[in-house]
Amino acid sequence: MKAISTDVWTYDKMLTDLPAESLFELRDFNLIEMPSPKRIHQRIAGYVYRQLFAYSDHISAGEVFIAPFDVIFDRGNVCQPDIIFLSKQNQQLSTEGGIMGAPDLLIEVVSKGSVVRDYIEKKNDYEAFGVKEYWLIDPLSETIIVYALNGNKYDLFSSVEESGTAHSKLLDGFSLTFEDVFVAES
Repeated sequence: MKAISTDVWTYDKMLTDLPAESLFELRDFNLIEMPSPKRIHQRIAGYVYRQLFAYSDHISAGEVFIAPFDVIFDRGNVCQPDIIFLSKQNQQLSTEGGIMGAPDLLIEVVSKGSVVRDYIEKKNDYEAFGVKEYWLIDPLSETIIVYALNGNKYDLFSSVEESGTAHSKLLDGFSLTFEDVFVAES
């Protein structure tokens, strides 16, 4: 995915110049169009959302959102992660239009056209803006990778490939098994 305009875009410009509920993100004031996800992406995102929502609801940990919902890091950096977790302690960041600042945990389901964006650009952005935990769920390589913020850098905290369970560092007791995410979706 690359910028689709040479204009300098801000979040305010997105709100006034683009249709409501558009699938666009901003990275360093550049507008990036987000293609519609495929069926496998939607199945996995839906499953993971349900699991995280049930976990969060059970222990009253916070709020869970599913895309499209804006995360506004600053005027020139806005994304629409597949799944967003915002802890009770950070509820003041939640507005009707999106999250104003860094959520606690973000999950991206990788699509064929988003590999570089998810693995490199978003990882770097989420790390720089202070997202405490970042999950990559990749149906192409059938992997789950969990990064946890350690100071101002991400460390690999958990990963699975072919079998096993990926665990959250931030949410004690939250995990996803390879079999539930990928085998059930085949």
